[in-house]
Amino acid sequence: MAKKNNRKIQIDLRQFALPCPRVGSIEAHSGYGQTPRMGQEIHQSIQKKRIREIPGYEAEKKLTIEFERDQYTFVISGRADGVIEGSSFMVEEIKSSFDVDSLEHKLTVDDNHPYVWQLRTYGYILYKQTGEIPDLKMLLVSSRNFKQSEMYFDLDIEEYEAWLALRLAELVDETKVREKIFKKRVESAEGLKFPFTSPRPGQTELVENIQLGFIEEKSLLIQAPTGLGKTIGVLYPSLKDAFARGQKVIYVTPKNSQHQVAEEAVEKLQDQGASIRPLTITAKSKMCFKAEPLCNPQYCEFAKDYYKKVAENDLVNKVSKLRSLSQKKLQDLGEEYQVCPFELSIEAIERADVVIADYNYVFSTRSLLGRLELPLMEPSQKANLVIDEAHNLPARAQDYFSPAISTRDLQNVIPSLAKIALRFQRRAQLLCEEAIAVIESYRGESRTVQIDFDPVFELESRLREFLAEYLEADVEIQPQDGVLRLVNLWSEFSQALELQGPEFFQTYQKNRIYGETNETLKVTCCDASRHLNEIYKSFKNVVAFSATLKPFPYSRKLLGLEEDLTKSLEFVSPFPKEHRKILLIPQISTKYKDRPVNAPKIAQAMEKIMAVKPGNYIALFPSFEFMKDVEGYLKDSSYQRLVQQREMKADRVDDFLSFMKSADKPTLLLAVQGGIFSEGVDFPGDMLIGAFVVGPALPNFDFEREQIRQYYERSHEKSEAFNYTYVYPAMAKTIQSAGRVIRSENDKGIIVLMDTRFLESTYSETMPQGWFQESVQELVSGKILSDVSDFWKTT
Repeated sequence: MAKKNNRKIQIDLRQFALPCPRVGSIEAHSGYGQTPRMGQEIHQSIQKKRIREIPGYEAEKKLTIEFERDQYTFVISGRADGVIEGSSFMVEEIKSSFDVDSLEHKLTVDDNHPYVWQLRTYGYILYKQTGEIPDLKMLLVSSRNFKQSEMYFDLDIEEYEAWLALRLAELVDETKVREKIFKKRVESAEGLKFPFTSPRPGQTELVENIQLGFIEEKSLLIQAPTGLGKTIGVLYPSLKDAFARGQKVIYVTPKNSQHQVAEEAVEKLQDQGASIRPLTITAKSKMCFKAEPLCNPQYCEFAKDYYKKVAENDLVNKVSKLRSLSQKKLQDLGEEYQVCPFELSIEAIERADVVIADYNYVFSTRSLLGRLELPLMEPSQKANLVIDEAHNLPARAQDYFSPAISTRDLQNVIPSLAKIALRFQRRAQLLCEEAIAVIESYRGESRTVQIDFDPVFELESRLREFLAEYLEADVEIQPQDGVLRLVNLWSEFSQALELQGPEFFQTYQKNRIYGETNETLKVTCCDASRHLNEIYKSFKNVVAFSATLKPFPYSRKLLGLEEDLTKSLEFVSPFPKEHRKILLIPQISTKYKDRPVNAPKIAQAMEKIMAVKPGNYIALFPSFEFMKDVEGYLKDSSYQRLVQQREMKADRVDDFLSFMKSADKPTLLLAVQGGIFSEGVDFPGDMLIGAFVVGPALPNFDFEREQIRQYYERSHEKSEAFNYTYVYPAMAKTIQSAGRVIRSENDKGIIVLMDTRFLESTYSETMPQGWFQESVQELVSGKILSDVSDFWKTT
């Protein structure tokens, strides 16, 4: 029984049952971190079978035990996969793995593994409850072919209690650190002030609405334009609420490049005296010291004995003492102690107050959700989740659940296989050719198929065996190593074949790229909302915001937010209306069949409008091909032209932006909607005075897209299917493109929409409040050049 004044600390059994002191390397099934979300169906099907076949078998049996140490009572609880009571008293844990043979070998040679301590802890709890020592069984199941094997372990009470004493001493120290962080956050909440004495118009309303939404326990869907100061307007109330509960904020963006805006918002709060420790999760590939980011102790010395080195050098506490957790500081520590700096950044999550990361760290199949959602002290409390540029999330999440493998991917690997050690070249090439043959076995017209798992998984198994032999040979791994590329390509595709449900379909697709036939097998996720909704349950409050979320019912559904638990809000631009002129030219059609006729008209209209007020303009097109067609009709030599290329490196993008900033001659930037120059890029002041948005950039009408439309016809109202598949995603790109012009209260500029479809209600209903008063027809001018001239005269 717990002492009256003892503080109760709830701990999940999987976090509790760890080797003490820590040992182990970073690798698949290290036993550390969260349990994979995939594979739960395998557990459930085995448990149902056990219940039918074994008398007294109880699945998901909740087991709890309390341990007192110092001023704490540690309440350890978990659910054993299976318990058999009666004459054959046994506790069973089920572990599924793609490579079950490798896992069995690991557990055979290492009974100090976290999985074994989990099993022993369930057994110990039952022993304390019944006085009887149960048998301990680990059931290993292949997620590839459902092959099973059984392993048995002993529960030595004396040995377990010696480990227990060490583990409880560790927990006391860890809890004291957590209490300090918890107390500091709660105290900080009181003093956390908005960093501006004169908020922008709408900013105070934004903060107050978010605070009210938190009180009402509603998720928030917020459309707010550039210039409102929405990042700090969302982050401030989210932090204040989280801190008051001793928790943190997880702030996610679609791209690493957009982390800076959130980092600057945190700095503004710090400048006002707020004690906030931010952590930005940088992509593993950028943090990694090796030629290839392969987490395998045979290959990487920074993965080998990682957990042991972190424990021996007290690195978690060393990291927690840093004021900010930058990439460089983590890499310096990683180099000094020979540990993986990326994993070190994951260790730092618990001690950080704001974690800034890419979407994939929360929403992908390989997310860090288990670490990000971990409550600091109170198990009922959870972090707040902030989703920036939320209009990007549905498509990005669908991509996470839509693996593909193509003959072109594999053929691109073949040249790099010629560079590996000679003795492995022939076998690697044969395996690559086998992989290509598996795809080609579906040859025919593009169609939906049912992928035969057996040849995919059989080849996966042989590729893994080959990789193990390759790494054991101590070969030098080069950047873009051919064997690693081949194995990773095939493994990622084959493991994702577990994804099943009405929102998934499988296809064989054939197309031509650069004159060559490319064949693809793909699993497509039409709608990731069910998966997103599950993830939101790991957080206390969810705030999703963007400049392009209308119509709200569409965004809410695809984001997986529940109608009765979501509050939708729209805010208008805080900048003077007279600083912006929006014009619509309905005489132009950018439909695919009309493009050849309209390309010269578009070029002519752009040049006439630019001639009224020389300066820097951007023209944003639905495709690279159409952009090139229009470029061919541009005649005005008084303008310099910059043209976006299909693949542009970050430094080349920066060169373009620097050129526009310092250009002494008017410049026209030709780019595509949805690309690097149309979202998340600032063109302040005179750097940009106008944007031509050339048509709505509807997705291609291809075989796969039409399958998605048919899914929406089945799952939503039939009338919504086309809009969900084509119109609304296109209009998000249109509005983002238009948003490049006015970025501050001093910016002035024009936005020209070119296409008759912008007048249709399904298109205009997505436009932000403030673009027109009553009807989109207001944007159509009978005398465009005169209106443009008058606008520039009055500003």
